[in-house]
Amino acid sequence: MTITAVVGGRVWTPGADVIPDGVVIVTDGTISAVGARDTTPMPEGATLVDATGTTVVPGLIDMHVHLSGNSDRRIRDTGGDYLANATIATKTLDAFRNAQRGLMAGFTTLRSISTQDGGQLELRDFAARGLLMIPRLFVAPWWLTMTGGHGDLFYPTWYQRRQWDTADGVDGVRLAVRKQLSIGADFIKVMASGGTLSHGDKPTWPNYTTAEIEAAVDEAHTYDLKVAAHAHSIEGIERSLDAGVDSIEHGTYMTDEQHVRMVETGTFLVPTLSISDWVVSQGANSGATPEHVERAHAMRENRRAAFVRAHEAGVRIAMGTDGGSYAPLGANARELELYVELGLTPAEALTTATATAADLLGRSDLGRLEPGAVGDVVCVEGDLLADISLLRVRGGIRTILKDGRDVTNAGLVSTELFPELAGSA
Repeated sequence: MTITAVVGGRVWTPGADVIPDGVVIVTDGTISAVGARDTTPMPEGATLVDATGTTVVPGLIDMHVHLSGNSDRRIRDTGGDYLANATIATKTLDAFRNAQRGLMAGFTTLRSISTQDGGQLELRDFAARGLLMIPRLFVAPWWLTMTGGHGDLFYPTWYQRRQWDTADGVDGVRLAVRKQLSIGADFIKVMASGGTLSHGDKPTWPNYTTAEIEAAVDEAHTYDLKVAAHAHSIEGIERSLDAGVDSIEHGTYMTDEQHVRMVETGTFLVPTLSISDWVVSQGANSGATPEHVERAHAMRENRRAAFVRAHEAGVRIAMGTDGGSYAPLGANARELELYVELGLTPAEALTTATATAADLLGRSDLGRLEPGAVGDVVCVEGDLLADISLLRVRGGIRTILKDGRDVTNAGLVSTELFPELAGSA
């Protein structure tokens, strides 16, 4: 039996009062007790982790990442060039490096909206077996996109499309979902609108008919898979809601009426504000083309305004960054900073990356510090509930437990070449 006790920190979990001098006990990878230090019995033989002076929170969850994206920010490939030119081995190694950076940033769970032949399924399974120190992964093996749709237009025109790069018509979409199920999909991603970083389309365009999205949802839900809809445009969002998707990813041009529908149906919003923030602030240094930078500028304020209205309407918001080639993994917590800048409290922002994200995953044992939950624990120097930016201060994360295992020093990738990953301090 392996027992670890995190002792002396300010313990926070969604929906509960902070425990000023708390204890979190993890037994064989699962939280067995949480409480005040003076009233919580200490198991004999426990390994003690000193959390004095820290805020103790559940392991964080990023619900929208592209792990197989360029992990070497000295190289400024566009996402399309990367998809077309990178080998399977390169994509897998980049995915590993990106996942490791996410873990070192306190994100013990990632939902990877994936890349065909990108190695994420294998990385997920190796991590689940305890063979790799990377976050727990939930993987969509590939997106569903129509010919001429957002995903298709990520690729250069010269690139020879392969089977499953596109799926058209109700039957084609059903077959693509079944194929992804057969190779181990955890969820399905469908492209319901144009986008920002593809070529030749517009984010205001819809993709796929309602009937095609309905087919994807029906097929996925039959096998208990949830559906995430990439949807910027009003019509793309409308078709996705009509079809019964589980989450809207981005939601840039979402209307107030659609916010009401999402509250009524329980549909989640994954806002991904930080990718626009990175592209706008970094410009060409992000790897984006001038066309992409111009689009990001035009969309950023719409996306922020839609986020504020969605929060005010009571839409359930699950944190996601769109991290990958353009928004660096390791700087995931920038998304939470943006939420606070737009009016959420630090506790509300943290809830989007813990309990609400876990609810979208269908995993009530994640994103919480309570008996029976998975032993993912992060200790952050200082009062995180007063200053969310402490997550990105260099050296600000003192301890990271994943499944009760101390992975604080698991990172093999130096951040010295990437100062933006560690914040300004």
